[in-house]
Amino acid sequence: MKAFVAGGGTGGHFYPAYSISEELKKRGFQVYYFGTDRGIEARHEFPSDKKFLFPVTGVRGKNPLKAFFSAVKLIKTSFQIAKIIKKEKPDFCLCFGGYASLPLGIASIITGTPLFIHEQNSIPSYTNRLLSKFARKIFITFEHSKKYFSEEKTVLTGLPIRKSIIDDLSISKEKARDKIGIENRPTVLVFGGSQGSRKLSEIALEIAKEMPQIQFILIGGKHFKKTKKVPENLMFYRYFKRMGLLYSASDFVISRSGASSTYEIITAGKFALFVPYPYAVSDHQYYNVRWLEQKGLCSIMRESELDVQKLKNIILKALNEDRGKEITEIAVKNPQKVLIDRILNEINKN
Repeated sequence: MKAFVAGGGTGGHFYPAYSISEELKKRGFQVYYFGTDRGIEARHEFPSDKKFLFPVTGVRGKNPLKAFFSAVKLIKTSFQIAKIIKKEKPDFCLCFGGYASLPLGIASIITGTPLFIHEQNSIPSYTNRLLSKFARKIFITFEHSKKYFSEEKTVLTGLPIRKSIIDDLSISKEKARDKIGIENRPTVLVFGGSQGSRKLSEIALEIAKEMPQIQFILIGGKHFKKTKKVPENLMFYRYFKRMGLLYSASDFVISRSGASSTYEIITAGKFALFVPYPYAVSDHQYYNVRWLEQKGLCSIMRESELDVQKLKNIILKALNEDRGKEITEIAVKNPQKVLIDRILNEINKN
């Protein structure tokens, strides 16, 4: 069987597509991947038999002239992909939202190929809202998304997570700390998603100075340069490939609340303080985790409210409670399997 998969531009779309493709390859599928030549997919390998990158860009937020040319590129790319579909005859197309996946979605509509979409965030992207009208099934990460889609077509699957992360989550806390090279003591992980966060990096430095008894791990990303004096109890990385290992080593997490980070933290069973990115479209990062806070299984603090003393109190309280089992129990087990099984059931009806 053959599957066409699209999802890129940012890690939030790329990594779930990556995770699903790992499972498809494991099941013997041929996988063709479609993305943009300027997104994260241009810098990373993908588990596919063929990889197509096109010079497409988003349309929203641009001046009329740039938006027009971007739309022309999207349409042109859609017809190019339609030709590939007619030649290769995939069994289905699977899109993960964002402008990078729109051409494949349009091409599947043009050719009449079964289309499925996955929405990572609580509030759907414009791409998925458009494609949902033509999709056979709509897979969602969070219950909050249901109200935006057709009830009969929508399925809660959770978010597919890369096998490498799942494997590292099985490593004990002690062994994970040993692999990283840190002491076996209470540990807090701080990161701001795939791009990093200057604000979270700065607050991590302040808290580490105030809490010398605790080990901090900071993923600074591109926004943070190690020019300031770093406390001895803070281990700094610009980027770390094995996030699962860091989750395993940690007792508490401070993070943005993008869909991938949120679902990885839930799957790892870690209590977290989420600081939603304040400029996220429709404030979707807040809604990604509001339901979790309502269950008492995380804390949320707006960036403008960040305060060292409040953070210290939240961390100390969380370190004295073990909520890991409660948190992991609310995650959908094996999202990849659930999603692919539903696709196969759907296309085998005919």
